[in-house]
Parts: sequence; C-alpha cells; structure tokens
Amino acid sequence: MTMESGVSAEQAVKDIPFAGTGAETSSAGEVVASIDIGTTAIKGVLVGRDGVLRHERTIPLTTMHQGGYMEQDPESWWTAFVQMCRDWDALGVGGKQIRCVAFSGQMQDLIAVDSDGAPLRPAILYSDSRAGVQAESLLAQITEREMKRRTGNHFDGTFPLAKMAWMREHEPDKYDQSRYFLFGSKDYVILKLTGKAVTDPTTASTVGLMDAASRQWVTEWTEALQMDAGKLPAIIPSVGLVGTVTPEASRLTGLSTDTRVLAGAGDAGSSTLGAGVMAEGDMYVYLGTTGWVAAAVEQPIESAGGIFHLAHPAGSHLIAIAPLLNAGSVHQWAVGNFAEGPEDYRGFEQLVASSRRERNRVLFLPYLAGERCPVQDPDATGCYVGLTGETTRADLGAAALEGVSFAIRQVRDLLLSGQKPDAMNVIGGGGKSEAWMQILADICSSQVLVPADAQFLPALGVASLGFVHLGWSANFAEFKAAYLQKGEHAGYAANRELDDHYEAKFSKYKQLYAALQPVMVP
Repeated sequence: MTMESGVSAEQAVKDIPFAGTGAETSSAGEVVASIDIGTTAIKGVLVGRDGVLRHERTIPLTTMHQGGYMEQDPESWWTAFVQMCRDWDALGVGGKQIRCVAFSGQMQDLIAVDSDGAPLRPAILYSDSRAGVQAESLLAQITEREMKRRTGNHFDGTFPLAKMAWMREHEPDKYDQSRYFLFGSKDYVILKLTGKAVTDPTTASTVGLMDAASRQWVTEWTEALQMDAGKLPAIIPSVGLVGTVTPEASRLTGLSTDTRVLAGAGDAGSSTLGAGVMAEGDMYVYLGTTGWVAAAVEQPIESAGGIFHLAHPAGSHLIAIAPLLNAGSVHQWAVGNFAEGPEDYRGFEQLVASSRRERNRVLFLPYLAGERCPVQDPDATGCYVGLTGETTRADLGAAALEGVSFAIRQVRDLLLSGQKPDAMNVIGGGGKSEAWMQILADICSSQVLVPADAQFLPALGVASLGFVHLGWSANFAEFKAAYLQKGEHAGYAANRELDDHYEAKFSKYKQLYAALQPVMVP
C-alpha cells in the first residue's frame, strides 16, 4: 500500500478582503467558520460580516492507494478540524465568536460508522471504482432507465450505493455492524460535532439513491435490494440547522455549545455558490486537483453519459455538472516533469510561454487517472501523440495544458449543446496560471474571467450558507450582489489568429480516445 501526501500546511494568518471597506484587519467580531474537507487537505477560513476572509488554515491529508482502491481515514478529517479550531482559539478567535460552522467537502464517499459514531473501516473515496461488478448487478434489478429517471444520473461502481453492495458482499460483518452510512467527508465531522447523521441534497445526489424531484431517498429500492434504509442519514437542506456543538466536541475544539452547525453542501455545491451560478444558464469552470464544468438548469440535460445532475444548494433547480478527474493534477504533473522542480510554477509559466503554440502539433490525452467525462473509463490512460525530433519541453508542457483545455471545451459543448458563451468564469487554484488561462481562452474561443483570489471563492460559497442562515444576508441573490460581484477579475481574451490552428487540433484531439482505447493498459 502506498501513501500519497497532500499539500504543505499553510500556517500563515491571512486576511483577504472581498467586500466592505477592503481594509485588512485581524479584528473579526462575529464570524462564520467556512470549512472544506477535500482529498489532499482540509481548508478553513473565518468570514466576518464585512466579507473579509480571516485566519486561513490549510492542513494536509493523506490518501491510501492500493491497486485501484482509494481510501482515507475519517478520523484524520476530525483530527485536522480539531487542530484548526484550536489554532483559531489560540489566536483569540473562537468560542461564541464563531456563530456557526458551514461545511463543504468531497462527495460520493462511503463512510461506515458504528452505533458510537466510530468508523468501521477507512472511507472508500469517490474516485474508487472497486464496485463495478456490484453496480452491474444493481442495474440488472433497477435498470439504467429507471435510475436516470429517478436520480437524474447514470450509475456505475463509483456511486456509494454500489460500494454499499460491495461491502455487504466482501465485508459482511462490517456491513452488519454499521449503524449509518455517510457519503461525504464533511458529514463525518458533522456527526462528531453534533452526534447527528445527516447529509445535504447535493451530496445525496451522488449516492444513487435520491429522487431528484422530491430530494428524498428512494426507499422502495432499498427494500427491493434488501438493504436497510435505516442506515441512511437524514437529508437536510444545505442552509438547514443540524444542531449545536455537543459538550464533548466543545471541549475538544474550543467551540461554544451555542455554535450552530449547518448541513452544508458537497464541494460542487459550494463552488457553484462561490462562482455566483444561481440562475438558469449561468455556468463556470472549476479547476482544483480535479475539476468540472457546470451550469444551472431547470431540467436534466439529455445528452451523452458522464454529466451529473446535482441538487442546487440555493434552490429547487439543478446543477448540470461534467466532472473531470484530470485538471490541476495534470498541471502539477507537468510542472514536476518539465520545470526545474515540483514547486517551480513560475519557471513552468515561463517555459510554456516560450512554446510556439501556433506551430506546436503535439497532442496530449490528459487521462492520468482514468476519466468520467467526456469519456467514462476508469482505466483510460494519458499519452502524447505527434512527437518529432524538434519537440521541446516547452511544447510538451503547453500540450499538457492544452489537453485539459480541450477536455473542458468538449464538456462545455455537451452542456450548452455546442453554443459558445462570450465569457467563461474560472474558479479554483488552476486560475492562478496565466499561461493556462490564455490557452483555455484560445482553445474555447471565449473570454476567460478569473476573479481575484478565485481559489477562495468556494470558501465564500460555503460562508454564504451561514450568512443566509443567520440573516446576515436576506437571500443568496443579496449575498451574490454584496460579496461576489464587487471583486476584481482578470480577463483573458481569445487570440483569434489561433482559431484555425486550434479548430484543426481539436478535431484531431476528439479522435484520440477512440483510436487509442484498445491499446490502453490499466
């Protein structure tokens, strides 16, 4: 078993003004704690009523790999959260000053806990597809058509319902001992904080068991599959109150027993809120370690597989989201292989800028970790095509970023039926790469807009739940106007002289997977 460590811990205290006076200050007053529990790290920040993000903390997490299995220890999430709260308390920001805690985090996990709330095994992560055989068996009973009609989504071995069936078959003792199955990293920490097993509608959308219209579990399926519906957590609206901090959790974290804990939203939901995508037709691109292209829609999009439909945390509509397993991870891989070192991001920017992109014919298929959309293949692999004796490191680095950008264009075309928006919003850490954003603008032939400090917008999206819950904002539209639309944006205009070059290259790119899939070695 190999271990993959996350990002380095950031222990510096930062104040990031988004709205209000714009002045940096360490005086927080009442705050909302915004917490995101991702795969590589848990990130937290305190958000005051003035819209300033204070005391940012990042604590790395470790992922365990064994073959195609991907797991994490749920207790590592709780330990990191406790450390974060203690750090804030030591800075004089804690107790009743933190009015409520709003969470986001990875979805589509399977976390089995016993009657004491203790994990019975490591969490099976969203990207773990061990349950493929069980998924096929479940579909034989439910049918793909019925699954899509009720949930709005296709179904495969990455869904927690299939992982539950895998656990029942391969670990029956642990399955029987399970009091609850949780489906997101944040849900486990909420259980530790409040003693209550819950999830939010966005996270529940990824389980394979929630009716998209009613936002309730499809209990007739659990009966037909002989699964205990009593093991499922309650589905609570994202802005809803789960409870307050228990005395034991208060002792460990320093939070007040009056601190409110909200149901929160799965990471796609909080990022959607942070991007300001709240009305039908709004869309954005998220570039983290993984990524997605998403739009707000009223009805499910009838198109090729791979598009998820998730419950929007701010209303009754849906988020149509095309997930990309290969996004910032490809950028990081390229930096490590073509720059002077794994942290030489500045050098990599200069390297890519030196590539004569108008002459670069190298194509890169970016499936370093399989892929979900625009192809659904956990065994897909990456490759370079078109190398010559004149190919340089700069060309290889540029082609890597082009590969992800071509994938983004493919899924954008799926979501918008081939229509080209005038501008695309990009959030997440990938937006910090100017070279990448220019390539994305050129390939998509659209202006790319990156909000200043875009990597913090998901945190602001999480915080919006607390603001609305506490009445600091009357609704999400008011929060968007006050805190999301006033910030600065970096803009990247498409270079029209490259249109013909990238049209021809995109046409070839779309043929790569079908041509190479037969020789891919998982």
